[in-house]
Amino acid sequence: MDVFEAIAKRRSIRKYQDKDVDDKLIGVLLWAAAQAPSAGNLQEWRFIVVRDKKTKELLYNAALKQEHVKEAPVLIVVATDLEVQSLKYGRRGELVYALEDCAAAIENMLLAATAIGLSTCWVGAFDEEDVKNILRLPDFIRPIAIITVGYNAEEPEKKEVDYSRFAFLEYYGRKFEFEFKTLHELIMGKVEKIREFIAKKQNKKMVVK
Repeated sequence: MDVFEAIAKRRSIRKYQDKDVDDKLIGVLLWAAAQAPSAGNLQEWRFIVVRDKKTKELLYNAALKQEHVKEAPVLIVVATDLEVQSLKYGRRGELVYALEDCAAAIENMLLAATAIGLSTCWVGAFDEEDVKNILRLPDFIRPIAIITVGYNAEEPEKKEVDYSRFAFLEYYGRKFEFEFKTLHELIMGKVEKIREFIAKKQNKKMVVK
């Protein structure tokens, strides 16, 4: 699966099969996350892999009782080291770069999961202090997201995107108009041209006869 197909197929999944996820696959996700860019190449993200049912139950309560947090076979809590960011970039590092870096790592993780047949959901609604206490995080480590990981037990809906609503050219308000085709559409377009070519050749043979 190439990156464009992974981007197109990625969806937030909230229902999972009762099926374990091998540590090697989790390792692939962590590898992908660590390939993301980070301010000053600090790589200040921290990943806590959670499998224990009791810990997941506690995180489920901290995450406003979202069922998929409890039901997913694996959780990956993504956190950031604010101390590292602060020493290098001060307040902006804590407030901006730390979040940007974790977001980039998370998206890499989600796309990698899609590519290897796993499903995920990016959970951002939770009580930070509760999560810190549950996972014994030091004061300078801030939890940014909880990623649920597993094998999907639901079929996600097709995502429709209205680019004209948020894509602008040169300045805000001037629409950036462009033609976009998915890889599937491009392939099917080529297939249709091949069919037309074959049909024309067959028609010519019939005319000659």
